[in-house]
Amino acid sequence: MSNLTRRRFLQAAGGITFLALSPIGCSSFAAPGNKAGWPLFTALPYVQPGAGSQLVNGAESLIIAWQTEDKAANFRCEYGATERYGQRATIEQSKVWAGDTGRLHYAARPDKLKLGTRYYYRVWCNGEVLFAGYFTTRQPRGARIRFAAFGDNAYGGDADRAIAFRAYQQNPDFVMNTGDNVYNSGLNSEYEDHWFPIYNHDQASLETGAPLLRSVPFYTVLANHDVRGRDANGGSCADFDRDRDSLAYYTAMHLPQNGPTPAFPTPLIGDLTRINDFKSAAATRYPNMANYSFDYGDAHFLCLDSNIYLDPSNRDLIDWIADDLKSTDALWKFVTYHHPAYNIGEQHYREQHMRVLSPTFEQHKVDFVLHGHEHNYQRTRPFRFVPRENSAVHKINSSNRLISGQFTIDVQFDGAKNTAPDGVIYLTTGAGGAYLYDTEFTNDPSKWLHPQDDNAPYVAQVFADRHSLTMFEIGGKTLEMKQVDENGEIIDRLRVTKA
Repeated sequence: MSNLTRRRFLQAAGGITFLALSPIGCSSFAAPGNKAGWPLFTALPYVQPGAGSQLVNGAESLIIAWQTEDKAANFRCEYGATERYGQRATIEQSKVWAGDTGRLHYAARPDKLKLGTRYYYRVWCNGEVLFAGYFTTRQPRGARIRFAAFGDNAYGGDADRAIAFRAYQQNPDFVMNTGDNVYNSGLNSEYEDHWFPIYNHDQASLETGAPLLRSVPFYTVLANHDVRGRDANGGSCADFDRDRDSLAYYTAMHLPQNGPTPAFPTPLIGDLTRINDFKSAAATRYPNMANYSFDYGDAHFLCLDSNIYLDPSNRDLIDWIADDLKSTDALWKFVTYHHPAYNIGEQHYREQHMRVLSPTFEQHKVDFVLHGHEHNYQRTRPFRFVPRENSAVHKINSSNRLISGQFTIDVQFDGAKNTAPDGVIYLTTGAGGAYLYDTEFTNDPSKWLHPQDDNAPYVAQVFADRHSLTMFEIGGKTLEMKQVDENGEIIDRLRVTKA
């Protein structure tokens, strides 16, 4: 069955009960009878990771956010380890935009939380309980974890809904989105239309999406469809004259902020008043949320901006990456960025600037690097890479940045009998909902070779003819990975073990 009962929905989806809100469109919700003094909601409450990075029991925090029309209301958020609540979260309000229409964005901050613990919360509006639910904090070291990874998703189509539902069925602790959360330009209005309604839908089904956001935190990275403007020289930027609600990555999302101030921040152009409005709403999130890291269970995650306006060979960036990866005691290490350094697709093969970071990843024993951008699924064999000619990495705002080098490929690893890889596995999981690329590449290894890479057979598997998501489960020194398609079928899987 594709539909879940309301009882199962309430049990499995964070227990959220919307006590008063009714949909009046694809992205607006109102109190019954349009109760006086209650604003229309344009984003129902959703859970975000917040600024936390390291795992500290008793110091965990996250964000419960929601968005309304620009109409004042008196909100209160309570939380606690039982449904007796007992603690009150601080709430911050900022003004954002959807197109040229103002919105109010609210962020409640439960804090001083224990790791691996369920907490209950409820939100009041104008003296009445509006909704109630629960969330679970990050797991400590030693705990088993499950997470979903996918990208290039919120396009507004049937595949978005199917992948949201399949992810929901897998019961992940969190989602690692590989970028391009919404199409086409990363606007707040597009989040309202394509993201919140699908990933925070009141019903879980193939036709509607799923109530993930209200209980499952989403991490993500900056991607090309977040930055769709062009400056006078054709450079990539956020153009606030064209789109007043640009860069919703920085205003809708609440992610860790432990990264350095970027040497190449997302460029901004347009009317200064509009830019200042954006900066006020984003506060410290712009530009500090461009690069960040966090721990979850026995895993460490490093998330990077890979857009073409930056030079990833910047020494300060590489030093921070190296320091971040060597300072963690996590057993497993993941890196996520949007533009795949190693892929065989016809759309983005030449965008290879992130290859210069491979030696650093190898030195500090990264296990997986996750990407999107290519709208399909590609998995490499484990390999090591030594750049040979990397002058193109400095060609900022160019999509033609070929970096040649020497591959050393672990051909013995098969993820079944031989489960200890020698090298990094690069995994492109960009089939989250947008139209697919290179469907004819599926099951045709002859198309997986490139003469520019000396025809090195670094690709192990490609599924480009269907939408899919990646599931990881980590328990101690064993990792299980499976690729689940929109029909719920497992199309690829492997096991990785550590000595």
